[in-house]
Amino acid sequence: MVMTIDTPVDFAYDPYSEEALRDPTDLYRVLRQRYPAYPLPQYDAWALSRFDDVWEVGEDGERFVMDAGPVYNPADLARRNAGAPARKPLDPMPSFSRIDPPVQTALRQGLVAPLRPHAVGLLEEKVRTLARQRLDELVSKGEFDLYTDYGGVVSAGVMAIVMGLPIELAPRILELVNQALRRKPPGAVEDAVTGRAGLELHMMLVDVVAHRRIQGPTGDGYAAIDGMLSTELDGRALTDDEIAVQLFTVLSGGTETVPKVVARCLLELSRRPDQLAAVRENVATNCRLAFEETMRYGAPLQHVGRTATLDVEIAGAQIRAGQRVFLLIPSANRDEREFANPDEFIWNRSMERHFAFGHGLHFCIGVHVARLEGRVLLEELLRRVPSYEIDESRSLMPPSDFQIGYTNMPILVL
Repeated sequence: MVMTIDTPVDFAYDPYSEEALRDPTDLYRVLRQRYPAYPLPQYDAWALSRFDDVWEVGEDGERFVMDAGPVYNPADLARRNAGAPARKPLDPMPSFSRIDPPVQTALRQGLVAPLRPHAVGLLEEKVRTLARQRLDELVSKGEFDLYTDYGGVVSAGVMAIVMGLPIELAPRILELVNQALRRKPPGAVEDAVTGRAGLELHMMLVDVVAHRRIQGPTGDGYAAIDGMLSTELDGRALTDDEIAVQLFTVLSGGTETVPKVVARCLLELSRRPDQLAAVRENVATNCRLAFEETMRYGAPLQHVGRTATLDVEIAGAQIRAGQRVFLLIPSANRDEREFANPDEFIWNRSMERHFAFGHGLHFCIGVHVARLEGRVLLEELLRRVPSYEIDESRSLMPPSDFQIGYTNMPILVL
């Protein structure tokens, strides 16, 4: 039997409220306990907070599509769909992250070669070298910023290698990514592609693609560009701009997320000296586990969005065709029904699954690079720094409706 769910009078949740933008943990706990499908009539939407419901929608590409997702622009939510959403125009081609199969599948296939496990495994020594070189510059200073100075520069360097950009551009890439994706809730400060920072980064990628188109494939590691150059959709090849849009998605995601998770991991370990000591006993094995727990416990992505293509019942709510659904990723990863003691950070937690990399058709294309970077960044720092403190008084976590995480975190080398 379908329940009619009215907006609660004793509790309020809005994904763009000040509390939700800064730390929604307590809100999510109430949603899971009392309102697993929470109505958001002002956005013609619902918020889903429990793991199984989020998992179900995430793997269902028939009843739920991207439309305005995966990250909503609040201005788009003012538009009401009268029934199932219309198909998006594909000329010019939008990012693969914003469309559905079969076109999304074809674009991912063109990009994925350097992101497969074997290819990523070949990157490990390069990632480790970048981390060690960066620590050579930073540790002697006695203090540096975990996000900007360490993790961010290394991650940007790794993505430069994957994209075929000069490695010396890594600091500038990090700066541009942070500016282009910066949010002034609700919504973005400037559009990630047409804004000045996004445009500069986009043009870097266009230049690389144009050069590669003239040069031709040489088997030197730029397989993502080569794959895009050989991809045809509806009988036409992609333009340099369209290829750059796809590369921008991978580059920005790979640059921004991992440094926030690494910083969060080192913070949580510093708060729990016994767990930090346990991880240090065998960093080559244990950093992988600690990184994965941090992805569950404190992954930055606030939520992803889908749109219903037909009337469907989820968590007792009747969701109408055309309505949006906020999939609350951090809430799902703290669901008591899926994880024992979910609000506790347990570095070696045993878990079968979590939702930090998404699920289903839109599972993170860069998951193997992210796990490699996170593990190596933690290993190298813990090997080089025998003792450290985090200055939480100067750590900064700006409010965001997109990637909520520390963008400044000073670490003191003891």
